[in-house]
Amino acid sequence: SSFVMSGWTAYIENLHATSGAIKRSAIVGYPTGEVWARSEGANEFAGTTAELAAFVKAFDDLDKVPSTGADLEGTHYIVPRTEENLIFGKKDRTGFFAVKTKSAVLIAVYEGENAVSSDVRNAVEKLADYLKTSGY
Repeated sequence: SSFVMSGWTAYIENLHATSGAIKRSAIVGYPTGEVWARSEGANEFAGTTAELAAFVKAFDDLDKVPSTGADLEGTHYIVPRTEENLIFGKKDRTGFFAVKTKSAVLIAVYEGENAVSSDVRNAVEKLADYLKTSGY
């Protein structure tokens, strides 16, 4: 519903406000990968329907992800590590953190050196924890 959509957009704005290193982000449904909200404008998150459907399925077998890597927005990322409900991807000076809740996956693409990555991770996990307490 459009009510839900407008609410999700506020979460995206909150994520970017929490960590300035986040360039693009999205909240997508699990297990199908449909976009609930995404960053817009100059920083539009450009993940495709096919990419996102495949990406969220990676959470079903996290141990396999480091050997295959992950694709988002036409970019192939290496995946140095996964943790429970979390995928960390890296390519040159960009990276992403993706965290799964019961019914959603939060994706944040960032730019910057390693120092910013913990900041980004904290922002994404904080929002994920909030969604979990809200039943998502």
